[in-house]
Amino acid sequence: MADTSMEWLTDEGMEDLLAQPGMALVVFMAQWCPPCQTLASRLDRLASRHSAQLGCYLVDADQYPASAQKYGIRGLPTLVLFVDGDLEATRVGALDDDQLDAFIDAAL
Repeated sequence: MADTSMEWLTDEGMEDLLAQPGMALVVFMAQWCPPCQTLASRLDRLASRHSAQLGCYLVDADQYPASAQKYGIRGLPTLVLFVDGDLEATRVGALDDDQLDAFIDAAL
């Protein structure tokens, strides 16, 4: 899977995460997805820049299709931003650094 230091979630881990307060970015990816691999290093940079305000997590959409289905994931990678367990925003695609920052800054 993508070379990243971000935490990988299971279906159960996703539910546990969303039961807690705060802001979380969950990125649905797959091993076979080249744009997902491209996004991985950008996500590490994003996570380190926003670590005080935002938790960043990954879900393998192939291994955990229940979570992907629950949130209507149809394309990969898909970034889903949650605030206090509520879905706040969604973006699809391998966003560049500026697009990632704009996506997060809009919610901060």
